[in-house]
Amino acid sequence: MLLLTVVAGISCAQVTVNGSSANLIYDGIDVSSYQKDIDWSSTAKDKNIKFVYVKATEGSTYRSRHYQYNIENARQYGIHVGAYHFFRPNVPVEKQFRNFTSVVKKEDQDLIPLIDVEVRGNNLTVRALVDSVLAFADKLEDHYGCKPMIYTGHAFYNSYLSGKISGYPLFIARYSKVEPRLMGGANWVLWQFSEKGVIAGIDHAVDLCRFNKGCGLKDILISGRKVRSRTHTTAQKERRPELAAEEKKEVKPNPEQEKLDKEARKRAEKRKAEEKKEAERLAKQKEKLRKLKEKEQKEAAKQEQKRREKAAKEARKRAEKEEKMRQEQAKRDQKEREEFLKKKDKERQEAKARQEEQAKADRQRKQRQEEQARKREEVKRAQEKAAKKQSQNQKAKNQGRRVNQSSPDNDDIYY
Repeated sequence: MLLLTVVAGISCAQVTVNGSSANLIYDGIDVSSYQKDIDWSSTAKDKNIKFVYVKATEGSTYRSRHYQYNIENARQYGIHVGAYHFFRPNVPVEKQFRNFTSVVKKEDQDLIPLIDVEVRGNNLTVRALVDSVLAFADKLEDHYGCKPMIYTGHAFYNSYLSGKISGYPLFIARYSKVEPRLMGGANWVLWQFSEKGVIAGIDHAVDLCRFNKGCGLKDILISGRKVRSRTHTTAQKERRPELAAEEKKEVKPNPEQEKLDKEARKRAEKRKAEEKKEAERLAKQKEKLRKLKEKEQKEAAKQEQKRREKAAKEARKRAEKEEKMRQEQAKRDQKEREEFLKKKDKERQEAKARQEEQAKADRQRKQRQEEQARKREEVKRAQEKAAKKQSQNQKAKNQGRRVNQSSPDNDDIYY
């Protein structure tokens, strides 16, 4: 489908694509609890919207609280409806199947079921991902009697699903002016080209999608369901010239439809009043909580200040105690040092005294040794003298001399 700009009288949605704002033609939308309560009486006036897919479930436990309201009211205003399930690959298929079928009743559906596959799952191989998706699709086909459609992103399909899920209609998300180009030459039925559509009756941005060339409602309707005719807009007539003839037909007022519209408006007004009342209640509650939180914060700040003051006081006491202990330790260290110095001085004095005593003893020993040496020398000389005298006497005797033994002075007198 080509992107068409708005001309006078065309009903279009205001969206932003690639940073540029434009009014674009579309065929359908999908909604979830993100859009909250929708005023379908206003939304249904946009005849571009041929169908809507409504989120019903996710994983094994989540159920949208807006699902039943959206299905019933969209259908009431002539929009073809279908349900989709956000698939969680890590959750057992049987649990997800039971969750979806417990919410989505066959008789409430115009469109084939839609499986939303956007996440690969933790620690799963591509093969495991594909197997779980196909197992879920098989169960839906057995239960609803038709093949489901698979929704996924353009890049996600090309990365993980290309060539692995053939045989299933594809709904591809690609937020761009360029149509999806799927690897392997696969064809898509629907293209979600924007997530920023602004639609009457819906307070939040909504996803917009369009059919591929040659595709239409017949490709996503459950077998046996018929296309319900609705009043077509000029935009659709330009895209489908065969509808232009319907403009000439007179549209008669439908009292029952007007009554339904009036009731819907009343419900919408009542809902808005309730929402306003609820918003006021929430605002008061929020203000009360804010004041309570502010009071708690002040009390906490006060307690924190007390705690800090107490901590500072205790820190000062500890510092004073530590300073006192430091001073006492310094005194003990000084005393020990003085005692140590006295001890060392005493040891030096004792060592000096011992050295002096040792020196004195060495001198005395040396004197004794010298005295002994002198005496030995005298004895030696005396012995030598005696030996000499004896030798002389012996010599004189040998020569016949008489030696006066009584007088040492007559050693040389001969008789």
